[in-house]
Amino acid sequence: MAERRLLVIGFDSMDVELVRRWASAGYLPTFRRLFESSAWTQYVHPPEVTSGSVFPCLHTGLGPLRHDGQEYVRLREGSYRLRHGSAADIKGDPFWAWFVQAGRRIVLADVPFTIPKPEYGGKQFWGWMVHDSWPWKKTSVPSGLLSGLSAQFGAHPAPHCYNYSTKSESLLRFRSGLLTGIERRTAILKSLITGSEWDLFYGVFSEAHCAGHLMWHLEDETHPRHSREQLAQVGHALRDVYVALDSALAELLACAGSDTMGVIFFSNGMGPNYHGTHLFPEFVDRFSRRWTGETPPTDGATGRTRGARLDALWKASVQQIPLPWRKRVRERLPNSLRRWLFMKRLEQSRHWSRMPAFSLPMDGFSALRVNLAGRDPKGQIGPGEEYGRFLDALETELVRLMNADTGEPVVERIFRADQQTDPVTMRSFPDLFVWWRKSNPIRAIRSSTLGTISGDITEERTGEHILRGMFLVSHPRAGGGQRTIPDMRVVDIPVTLCELAGVPSGVQFEGVSRRSDFLNE
Repeated sequence: MAERRLLVIGFDSMDVELVRRWASAGYLPTFRRLFESSAWTQYVHPPEVTSGSVFPCLHTGLGPLRHDGQEYVRLREGSYRLRHGSAADIKGDPFWAWFVQAGRRIVLADVPFTIPKPEYGGKQFWGWMVHDSWPWKKTSVPSGLLSGLSAQFGAHPAPHCYNYSTKSESLLRFRSGLLTGIERRTAILKSLITGSEWDLFYGVFSEAHCAGHLMWHLEDETHPRHSREQLAQVGHALRDVYVALDSALAELLACAGSDTMGVIFFSNGMGPNYHGTHLFPEFVDRFSRRWTGETPPTDGATGRTRGARLDALWKASVQQIPLPWRKRVRERLPNSLRRWLFMKRLEQSRHWSRMPAFSLPMDGFSALRVNLAGRDPKGQIGPGEEYGRFLDALETELVRLMNADTGEPVVERIFRADQQTDPVTMRSFPDLFVWWRKSNPIRAIRSSTLGTISGDITEERTGEHILRGMFLVSHPRAGGGQRTIPDMRVVDIPVTLCELAGVPSGVQFEGVSRRSDFLNE
């Protein structure tokens, strides 16, 4: 018999391997108990599911090519210019629409990549503190809910991780802000659990996402930026955040009561920020020039297009200003101007329009857009046979790329959109994704035909996303222990949630229900 009341708690970018390690060591007693008493599984995302598309996948039950929710920047359709993503880009109804249709009452508490909608009823808010705050404005249903909660419990002390650096003083302030934020978020969620009528409660903690980006090196002794001196000064800040989240989860589960089915998930994982994204544009340029019959350079020089020069100038000037000063200046600039400056640093429209393909700006992975005739304004590659030959040759070159320092392959996984759809019909979606191997830093890549391309990563982040998630069901009928579900996918989660609650699910879902894998019927 399906349960009616469902408590869903998500942890954005909380890494399952860290949780398992620290749970076994006794730091995370709640997760240790849940891993022993509940049914749970780890799963691996396919390479087209990026950090910016995982929540839209989880909510709509659609893959990225169908829901079209991409990263923080994307191409403007029919052009070579960039724009920010927006809520309007995400296609498909979220799974809670089926709860509402079935007469169930909902609470949505700061769920990433969502927009509260009056037609769903219940209580909904977005924007108290989410990592990806760029797509839209803070809002709630009822309209005064978010402002009322902020007035009662306080604002989040660390709303944006880009306000902090990896310097010890900054990390100490960041740690303090995240821990206070977790405490306040927990109080907000408890007030909604006990003070609202609901059948589906869905809340998300975003603090592990922010902490993982800037604190990874504290726990990774092999990381080039790991410092015993800094660890002695800052402490195990990332672990402290996980400990606070573990305590928060215990409070929420106790608050919901034993008659409620609990579902806990991690959206994706974290690992060291090792990638070749900073080298990928030059690689694509060299490959493209060779494709058109030119002789590309084969030394370590990096190409300098207009966009790259602007970004280099920015890093040599504005980014040399102390972070607190930059923060004060940024806060005084109109949001529209800040967004425009950000786009212009990344945009290379003139260069892209002249090339057979070009690299799109991404975080931690790389994406390529083919300049396709019949789809793009100044298409250079013909559809069909030429398009296939171009990507076949590029993929062959990619899998042969070596880390010039270690001699190991640098590419972990590749996704080609033409394996799932007709590329001519794609609007602004990349044609190819590259996920880089994270076993070692990638300072230079070597190709037997294109030469060596070198350059250091200049990012502040020491941690970046990896393609793994976790899904757990806590209930007396969910037998304890890990489940092996080799083909588990993130698009399986929404239909599974519907079936766990006895809600008829929508026909749009690409995934399949995993209810029987978690419950002992």
